Amino acid sequence: MTPLSRLVAATACFPLLWAATAHAAPSSPEDVVRAYADAANRHDVEKLLALYAPDVRKFKFPSTPTSAGRETQRDKYKRDFAENPDLTVKILGMTTVGDKVVSHDLVTGIAGGKTSEEITVYEVEEGAITNIVYVERQLR
Repeated sequence: MTPLSRLVAATACFPLLWAATAHAAPSSPEDVVRAYADAANRHDVEKLLALYAPDVRKFKFPSTPTSAGRETQRDKYKRDFAENPDLTVKILGMTTVGDKVVSHDLVTGIAGGKTSEEITVYEVEEGAITNIVYVERQLR
């Protein structure tokens, strides 16, 4: 085998390797939360839902339930993204303790020119978000 044919054979595997890793599930709780923010920034409803456990629960601090179950979110996300086409989540900081991730975020592009600062605690089990507790403050 010539050096050129070895190079061609070796590089032929790159698309297969890329395809296998491009859709891999996030490997740590922090990776799950980063994937969640990335999906929100792309307004990818299906990716957001895929990161939730089927029985995910959301709470507004300290314990006010806002939703329960993955499927209850689909229409809400579609409506929110349609009403806020410039919505962007920027992670300002993140701390992880076991299966809990605390994310400090700045959310911009909210209808009416609003911006929100948020602290969110995510519980992540086996690569899926099981609980979310959030604190938000409208900045403008």
